[in-house]
Amino acid sequence: MSAVGQRAGRARRYAKARDRQVKFRATAEEHALLVEAARSAGLTPSGYAAEAALAAARGVRAPSLLPVREALVELMAARTQVRRFAVNVNQAVKALNATGEAPEWLATAVAITDRAVLRLDGAAADLVHAARSARRSAVAPPLALAAREES
Repeated sequence: MSAVGQRAGRARRYAKARDRQVKFRATAEEHALLVEAARSAGLTPSGYAAEAALAAARGVRAPSLLPVREALVELMAARTQVRRFAVNVNQAVKALNATGEAPEWLATAVAITDRAVLRLDGAAADLVHAARSARRSAVAPPLALAAREES
């Protein structure tokens, strides 16, 4: 086994596929942009630069998790609304058991829940759309996946 193949950890997975090195220089502003884009995509700056350069060479879009993150934020907010509704349901049942009548605020709580469920549906649809877009834009598999498939 070569010295490249003996590297520990993550490097071992890429040893066969990424045995060449490309270097480039960037200004402080360019580097900051690269670091931010890499963080948004869930990659290291060098990994993002490699994926972005290869995406450009293949004629596809650079890696991005932005649509997925936006949908996840929306899901989290909708989940919070649904949890609040669960508390309201418990309070309504308690009032119903005590008085025999539904509380006057129950209709408002149901309307709020309807909106939260619509937000959940929209966020789920956004995630499906993001996943489909990612599959369509990936003409060739990302280098990391190609490396795993070769080994």
